[in-house]
Amino acid sequence: MKILDWYIFKRFLTTYVFVVSLVTLIILVIDYTEKVENFIRNKPSTHDLLLVYYVNLAIFWANYVSPLMVFITVVFFTANLAAKTEIIAILVRASVSFASCDRTCWRPRSLRG
Repeated sequence: MKILDWYIFKRFLTTYVFVVSLVTLIILVIDYTEKVENFIRNKPSTHDLLLVYYVNLAIFWANYVSPLMVFITVVFFTANLAAKTEIIAILVRASVSFASCDRTCWRPRSLRG
């Protein structure tokens, strides 16, 4: 991969991890507030509550919301590049055609021909 491809991939991946982590954390907080009375009544051990229940729940929700978060990340990431005029700099300074930029930046690998 070229340096430009690594830069775009790194920016996309950090945005994706941030968005998925944020949404998963919000879901876990909502789940805790709904079930806090059951936790007080049943008194599970801290190990069971945190390391068994919430770790598995976080993994489940991260996988569940992942397709939607990829879409949101692409929209946010592209808007962020456009706001900082990085897309124009990539197209002009790096002598990259828009088709090449489209192929490497925005189209998923499974759709490439």
